[in-house]
Amino acid sequence: MKKIITMLLVGLLVLSSSMAVFAEEPGDTLTENFLEEEQHATASRFGMRGLKEFTEEIHQINTLRIERNQLRAQVIEKQDQLIDLYINARGTGNKEALEAAKEERQQIKVINDEMKVLYEQAAVTRKAFREAVKSNDMEKANTEIEKLIGIHSHINGKKEEKIELLDNIIDILS
Repeated sequence: MKKIITMLLVGLLVLSSSMAVFAEEPGDTLTENFLEEEQHATASRFGMRGLKEFTEEIHQINTLRIERNQLRAQVIEKQDQLIDLYINARGTGNKEALEAAKEERQQIKVINDEMKVLYEQAAVTRKAFREAVKSNDMEKANTEIEKLIGIHSHINGKKEEKIELLDNIIDILS
């Protein structure tokens, strides 16, 4: 029993000494933390003040994003229908319909590539808008947000084209 207690005490001493070695003194002081928080609060207040001028445009972008999500849901529904139609066409050996559908799918690939470029442009434009608002360059911010609205509208148009092509494929395979 004495040996066990002795070993436990030695173990505790070893652990406590290793914990003391890893203990650190905090690097920054209370005043440094306070100054950083104050600067961050000032910057965020300025950012909100800059964004107040663009609330209507931001709401318009959000409306376009909602529309895009609804179009995306339609695309998913159409693709779900196409799975059954492809299985039927392959089962019956309808090669003509499959070839015609393949041509339409090639057009969809082109549209997908165009949309990918548009998404990248939207990301770059959004970043430029945020930087313009931060630097208090409202003219540039206004042109960037207008460009962003145009890109989102263009993306929605491409989604609608894709839905039309999916409808064509459904008609071909039906």
